[in-house]
Amino acid sequence: MPQDNDHTREWTRLATHTDQAVEACLLWLRTQRLTDFRAYADAAIPLIEEVLPAYLDRWGERLPGPGLAPVPVPVVKIAVPLVQQHHVAADHHAVVGQVREARALRVRGEALAGRHLTDVQRAEHWTGGHAEHLFAEGHIARAMDLLVRADGLLCAGDRRLAAVGVRLTHARLLRELGDHDQALLLLEGFEEWLRTQQRPGEERVRLENGHEWSLPDLVRAVEAEQRFHLFQRLLDLKAGLFADTERYAEAERLYRELRPGMGPFAGLQLASLAWRRGDAGAAGELLDALAPVFEASEVSKASGPSEGPAKLPSGYPEGALAFRRTAYCLLRARVASASEEALDWCAVGLSTAADLPQPDLEWKLHAERARLLRSAERFTSAQAAYGEAVRIVDRRRRVSTGLRWDNSYLAERLPVLHEALDLAVERRDALAALGLIDMLKARSFAARLALLPVPGADAPTADERELAEVTAELNALEYGDVKSEPGPDAAARAAGARELRIRRRRLVERIRRDDPRWRAVTEGAPVDFEEAVGAVAERVWRLPGDPGDPDGRGRGRGRGRGRRAALSLYRKQGRVVAVVVSPDGVEVGARVLSGEVVRALEEYGKRLRESAVADVDRTPLDFSPAFGVALEDLVPRRLVEAALAADTLLVVPHADLHGLPWQLLTALGRPLVRHTAVGVLPNLAGLPTLDRPPARSVRVSLFGVQDQPEHLGLDQLVQVEGELCDLERLYGSERLLSRTATGARADVRTLLGLLDRQGGPGTVLHLSCHTTAAGDDPYDAGLHLADGRLGIAQLAVRRVRYDEVVLAVCSGAQRPSGTVRAEGRVQVVGDDAITLAHVFQEAGAAFVLGSPAPVGDPSARAFGLAWHRHRVGGASPLRAARAAACDLLDEGRLARHNWAGFTGFGCR
Repeated sequence: MPQDNDHTREWTRLATHTDQAVEACLLWLRTQRLTDFRAYADAAIPLIEEVLPAYLDRWGERLPGPGLAPVPVPVVKIAVPLVQQHHVAADHHAVVGQVREARALRVRGEALAGRHLTDVQRAEHWTGGHAEHLFAEGHIARAMDLLVRADGLLCAGDRRLAAVGVRLTHARLLRELGDHDQALLLLEGFEEWLRTQQRPGEERVRLENGHEWSLPDLVRAVEAEQRFHLFQRLLDLKAGLFADTERYAEAERLYRELRPGMGPFAGLQLASLAWRRGDAGAAGELLDALAPVFEASEVSKASGPSEGPAKLPSGYPEGALAFRRTAYCLLRARVASASEEALDWCAVGLSTAADLPQPDLEWKLHAERARLLRSAERFTSAQAAYGEAVRIVDRRRRVSTGLRWDNSYLAERLPVLHEALDLAVERRDALAALGLIDMLKARSFAARLALLPVPGADAPTADERELAEVTAELNALEYGDVKSEPGPDAAARAAGARELRIRRRRLVERIRRDDPRWRAVTEGAPVDFEEAVGAVAERVWRLPGDPGDPDGRGRGRGRGRGRRAALSLYRKQGRVVAVVVSPDGVEVGARVLSGEVVRALEEYGKRLRESAVADVDRTPLDFSPAFGVALEDLVPRRLVEAALAADTLLVVPHADLHGLPWQLLTALGRPLVRHTAVGVLPNLAGLPTLDRPPARSVRVSLFGVQDQPEHLGLDQLVQVEGELCDLERLYGSERLLSRTATGARADVRTLLGLLDRQGGPGTVLHLSCHTTAAGDDPYDAGLHLADGRLGIAQLAVRRVRYDEVVLAVCSGAQRPSGTVRAEGRVQVVGDDAITLAHVFQEAGAAFVLGSPAPVGDPSARAFGLAWHRHRVGGASPLRAARAAACDLLDEGRLARHNWAGFTGFGCR
């Protein structure tokens, strides 16, 4: 009997705890107050971690007597909503700036999921929310990888319905990245499967009307409800993807199919669709019908569609309604006939968005507000609003998401950045223009430079090992005749090479997305944008320790040695926006390009792309003499004069301007290099990292490939042997880091060994060989070595310890442009720096000498030797490049167009 009394007491205690946890959960769901969440967690966590396990250890699932409720409840039934609501509560903390509290809740939620849910249960109930959080924080690669693994677990566990939920989250995040094709591909087949699972709403009606269910029937009804809601989400997402890609008829069909179940929310999407089509009147009429839902203080609670004013579906939570209300305000602002009314709607929308994390709607509201203010000639306020929109857009670009997603994400947002830049130019706000231009250039390059390598990251990952295997297989196909081994026929070899290149592109994209350095990026304190850009501008003209800076502090602002200027350019259709940062200040201007200049740039770009198969001696690649275009035809003359006021000019080109031979470009009647030393950078954001003082004394590693297999169709580089001998004599044995690699020793393994083991302060790596230019596959560019190619794909995942690299090769700095291959085709809009020269800098080199154009074999030998001679003599890398160019100009022995492309990529 005492034992029965103990059992009853413990059962009663368990039942009381369970009731308290359930009631606390319902209260939190109803109020969304953080105090109520804490009460819910305080009740639920001891229940699943102490009370329930203690009861089960002693009594199992036996009841103390007949007629009692079926306690205990399985742990998982309490743990699932508990871990899910940790995400929701953390979001509430994050919205009000309580970052530490938010992070603590997510950590605790993950720990609870790890202790009380199986792998499959975590995949179903925790992964989606955790991936969304990682995505919002900018850890996009980790979020996507989490979703892919969860999808695999659920499919393997025959949990197809749960897998649909994970796929929907995955596809929605892909949509935010602008990757509509991949999102639609991910959803393929699920619409048909879910449609076949629907049973015309019978289960939903009976559940809503209240019905006594047996447990098996209740489980089936709940699953039917899940299918119904997943089906609604799927159609809504697909319709949005169709609308994004201007497939308006398909989008409208799906939204109309959704209307019976989604009521006003489908109506809101139809209004958005009407606005996209340019029918503001129809959009306004639809929004008028939606006003009772989104504007009334008391929300109507009737279900189903209505011919009159729209009604909210029964039981729809007020918190979730706020997300839709923000979109409603944005549409109201867009269709309003009066600007003041539209501004009022923007204010309401931003106020609503402030309580919930909605960055994708927030930047659009700020952009809409900026356009309205600009049209009302309230330019200062307009610029501030554009600044807010740009900050939100740029936040997700703190880390690289790979070439494909970096560009697809930017494509939709590019117009608002262009509008902000146009306004900054109109207002002569040079610092704002400089910051915006830099924001549009090679963001992943700057991000990689800004972060130190993670300890232990040199150990190859599984993806990096697979990449090495794929590269070896590709080299075996392309270089198969080197060992005179019989290979497959040409068609089979070509097909195999295509498949390997596709695998290689996927691997490199994944490796670059999963760079362990991104995991060190966390949400920091807000940055004063103008102050940050101003600091970069100040660093441009300060050059501590150079001649002309007697106290070594870089504080003088006069003209002369030791002073730098920067010229940052942005080509937007038929004009070039230019910002010059000089010792005299920061100025902005724009130059409308004449038809002749536009045609010259197009023709020159065409020559660069075709130059891989052209005769370099007969292809004029010296831009200014060939086309009669000078720097002042691209940039306002007053900015050209300001740019030449210092002893070193850092040029930050854009788009097709990257391919110009900057040292020899005519400026004020003579080559630019006659005025100043010239360095080229992908952006100014990388300046602080690359701005390392060069060593006065240097040592060198020499590597050259003279002969290539005949079947590759590459000419013999007859000058390489003599070039390397000249350099050996110049440096002497005491300053050679290693034995010169030539002939059969100049293979992939030897070069990788040099990159891994050699280098350090004051070291130079000299490479002479053939290359493959980027073309439409940026990861296909590479160096032709004795036994195969070493490509960008492999270099991009390595750490280079040499301070300086000389690429005495053709087209080593040629950029991809237009549409390229990267897990499918993608339009390059982010001015990505993916060349051999820039990959060496990403990997650790502060300076690279290279050329975006082909160079003649004798010219490469002459220019390289001249550069090394001046470098050994104590000149900095950029001054050595200038001196080498002036030497060749003075001699006049070699045709200028054979070496015009040689450029110093660096800042000293």
